[in-house]
Amino acid sequence: MQEWKRYALVVCAAVCGTAAACLVAVAVFMDLEAADRLGSVMGAVAGLAGLAVSVWAFAGSRHLSVEAHDGAVASGGHVGRVISGHRNEAASPPATPLHIPPASSIVRASGGGSTAAAGDIGEVITGDGNRA
Repeated sequence: MQEWKRYALVVCAAVCGTAAACLVAVAVFMDLEAADRLGSVMGAVAGLAGLAVSVWAFAGSRHLSVEAHDGAVASGGHVGRVISGHRNEAASPPATPLHIPPASSIVRASGGGSTAAAGDIGEVITGDGNRA
């Protein structure tokens, strides 16, 4: 988990815990009617905050980061066939990818022969002197 996400999670848990403690304190030391009104307002605010976070997450999910290092292959979409290495032969047509929706917004591959894709991969041929 990224550091800022961990921090946001801790802050959110602290705010929710404090809000729950305040509601209990109002119910115990004041009256249930005041706690009811306060709970309604806090519920509406929490609902709007949840909606705002959902919209923000949905809008930000379109960003895709693709990195490939040291002879690796990385793709932000679907890959039919990847061939890496030396003296490889491929006589048959590449496999048809299934077009499964991307599972991640970050795609990283490093090291010779490594392959990564945000979508599906039909076939990977690595090494030297392969025939497919």
